[in-house]
Amino acid sequence: MMTFQFKRWKKAIRQFLHTAYSDERLAWLLAHARNGKLAYQSCCCLIGVATADHALRGKTDVTAPGALHYRLAKIFVGAREAEMAFWELGYAGTSRLAESNDELRRRRVIPMIKAEMRYRERSRLRAQGQQMAAQVKRAISGLQ
Repeated sequence: MMTFQFKRWKKAIRQFLHTAYSDERLAWLLAHARNGKLAYQSCCCLIGVATADHALRGKTDVTAPGALHYRLAKIFVGAREAEMAFWELGYAGTSRLAESNDELRRRRVIPMIKAEMRYRERSRLRAQGQQMAAQVKRAISGLQ
């Protein structure tokens, strides 16, 4: 059963993916997670990939000069909430006695990334269908 907190974390991440990520960056994030490199302590974490200006990396020093894009990503709307939610996903339950786990984070965030990709595809198809319906309507009215 999913806890209320877990639902809040998922919502924060989904909102950030929806607003801060282009389709291309979303694909990068998914590949990065599938490659096992998406990590919490990295300039190429959940929020950092949105602005990365270099090849995506695993754990890195977020204060390094090459991590400027990470600091830029932190000013995006919802970044703080998404980053904290991503951190929280690294724990199996509510216990903080266990060590934080990036593998667990990836297993939990990959379905969210895929869901955002499906949502965008359905939205595009819906828009195309509406556009085609409008064209057909105009064509029919032109015949009358």
